[in-house]
Amino acid sequence: MDNNKLTSAFPSFFSGVINSYTQVFFSNNRVFATILLVVSFFDFWAGTSGLFAVVLSNSLAYLIGLNRANIKKGYYGFNSLLVGLGLGVYYQPGVPFFIIVAFASMLTLFLTLWFEGVIGKYGLPYMSLAFLFGTWLVSLATRQFTTLEVSEHGIYMTNEMFELGGHSMVRSYNWLLNLALPEPVRLYFTSLGAIFFQYHLLAGILIAIGLIINSRIAFVLSIVGFFSAYFYYQIVGADIHE
Repeated sequence: MDNNKLTSAFPSFFSGVINSYTQVFFSNNRVFATILLVVSFFDFWAGTSGLFAVVLSNSLAYLIGLNRANIKKGYYGFNSLLVGLGLGVYYQPGVPFFIIVAFASMLTLFLTLWFEGVIGKYGLPYMSLAFLFGTWLVSLATRQFTTLEVSEHGIYMTNEMFELGGHSMVRSYNWLLNLALPEPVRLYFTSLGAIFFQYHLLAGILIAIGLIINSRIAFVLSIVGFFSAYFYYQIVGADIHE
């Protein structure tokens, strides 16, 4: 199916897909969406899994006749995106894995609808509750699936960087890793990247740039939110590195 046929079958389909990325940050900015899409593919299979989950979830939303304005805004896709990213980071890719992702994205869509009906009718935001419930339900269910293997991505990062771009990629990765940044600033960028399950300093830096492009107020509030938690952790003696 080419782009014209897909658009005629599912109007504003691509807007719904791309907005699913920015809805995680309560935004519909296309530039920010492009940055988030790129960041999600820092781990290729996680990015692929997330995109697959969004496309399937939005397609199902169209087919069962859900509100098209909400689909276009990404309301029915962003929770499935997070589930796809989370599963993509945790499990090795393969046919059984993508079958699980397909059912997980559909489950998450229905959980989103349920939370929208139960919580939304009181004017309260359901936000990422469907992602949390969907991820935990799938994680509990897949413990008995012997064909699924836990991913080893991220364990040997230097080797992975070398496979991607040789010595130049390794040097760039080590340069970023050894940037002379204050520890709280480094943790801030790492935390931003972790929202998309990408535990790279560069991922957090790119997301921060996207936040500034999208809204300087949102960027400032992200700093306020992070450092509120950071200083609270310092006061109670908790381990902020987790």
